[in-house]
Amino acid sequence: MGDAAGISPEIIIKYFLYGKKSNFKLVVFGASNVFEFYKKLFGLDFKIKAVEDLNNLNDESLNIFNCTSSNPKDIVFGQIDKEYGKLSFESINYAIDMALENKIDAYVSGPINKKAMNLAGFDYPGHTEILAKKTNTKNYVMMLGYRKFRVSLVTAHVSLRNVSDLVTKERVLNTILVSHKDLVEKFGIKNPKILVCSLNPHNSENGMFGDEEEKKIVPAVLEAQKLGIDVVGSIAADTAFLPQNRRTYDLFVSMYHDQGLSVLKALYFDKSVNVTLGLPIIRTSPDHGSAFDIAGQFKASYQSMQEAVLQAYNMIKCRQKSR
Repeated sequence: MGDAAGISPEIIIKYFLYGKKSNFKLVVFGASNVFEFYKKLFGLDFKIKAVEDLNNLNDESLNIFNCTSSNPKDIVFGQIDKEYGKLSFESINYAIDMALENKIDAYVSGPINKKAMNLAGFDYPGHTEILAKKTNTKNYVMMLGYRKFRVSLVTAHVSLRNVSDLVTKERVLNTILVSHKDLVEKFGIKNPKILVCSLNPHNSENGMFGDEEEKKIVPAVLEAQKLGIDVVGSIAADTAFLPQNRRTYDLFVSMYHDQGLSVLKALYFDKSVNVTLGLPIIRTSPDHGSAFDIAGQFKASYQSMQEAVLQAYNMIKCRQKSR
């Protein structure tokens, strides 16, 4: 359910009421009173069902599985609160457990607030790190995308000052390998075409602006090619995302967060989806935060949540076919 004080409950409600559905059942892990609060706040008329059995879901109701130690009746929306941080962390834990036990087929996470979670005593830089620890996954990749435009990150939530040291041959190769494997198994792409971006301007201009391309990125690309992967690089990042490349390649490997995501969000901010690759479970999420500044105003778009749900469903179908 994400953070109770942000827009996550709102976009879940909006998706339930107005979004595109398919042949799947939805259940929200969290606290039913939170949704009752927002239902009343927004003056909406729909049924909320608190469920205790995943085999007893009602398609006509918003199914909420109460799985946290608190179920607050009143919410102070738009504010960071450790109680809501604890609530979101507990619901995350429960949902991951259900996915690991194959009681759910995919896990779509609502936006959390990292500060609220940290105040509650859970010291993680982000959702991805929680998933990695809970699933005991060492080789994982943060990928974001919309439809056929996908970006995997070699480094994610780190200072730009540290990026150069963190871009290693091993990290670049791991990003390529993990992304390729999941594109085949979870996205149904038989022979993915991958483009790897440079780190430095103009692809380092033959070493004038750094040597990361020559020493780290290109060797990783060559090793991946030897393994039979259709990958090219490094390609100067300022031209990598041109329209013809977005039509040609199934995935772009970006060296740092803003290099690839600035392009993606400029094009598809309300629709792009975050997918954690390399996990034993399927996990997607909307590509935005908890947006405290507009919480409680019924302004938030549910489009990215809708895309995250539909992407998860498509990944379920692809994984079933590959087994």
